[in-house]
Amino acid sequence: MNEVIPWVGVENVRFGESREVVRERLGDFSSFKRSPGDSPVDHYSSIGLMLHFDRSDLLDFIEATGASELSFSGIPLLWRPFGEIQDDLRSHSVDFSLDDSGCVLTGCGIELYTPAPDELDIRVEGVTLRAPERKRDDSGTPEPSVGPAVDEDTLF
Repeated sequence: MNEVIPWVGVENVRFGESREVVRERLGDFSSFKRSPGDSPVDHYSSIGLMLHFDRSDLLDFIEATGASELSFSGIPLLWRPFGEIQDDLRSHSVDFSLDDSGCVLTGCGIELYTPAPDELDIRVEGVTLRAPERKRDDSGTPEPSVGPAVDEDTLF
C-alpha cells in the first residue's frame, strides 16, 4: 500500500516536486487538460495517480484511483464500502466530515469520493490529496507553508 502523508503527498510523490523530477521517477504517463488554459494533468494509470501541477510546474494536487492502493493510518481508502472506511476512521480517532461527494478528513488535506455517499455499502472510488497553501517569496517562487489549500472545490 501507498501511505498518505498529510500535506506532504504519498510515499513516492511529494507536493512541491517539479513535474520533470516526478516524470523521471515514475516513468510512463499520459497528459491531458481538464479545460483550455489549464496546466496539463499527468496520468500514471499503472499506479492510479493523476498529478496536477501549478503554474511553476510544481506538484500541488493528487487524484488517486484504486490502482494506487492508498492508505491512511494503515486504513485502506479505496475500493471498500464507504461505511466500512468510516468505521475504520472512527476506530482510529480520525476526524472527518461528510459532504455531498463523500467525506473530508479534518486537517489532513484528504478527501474521499463515492458516487452515492448516502449508501454506505457503495465503494469509495477516488481520493484527492491537497498540498498546503503556498506563499510566494520575494522572487515570486512558491514556498511551502503550513495549512490547507483554500477556496478549491474537489474535482469529483
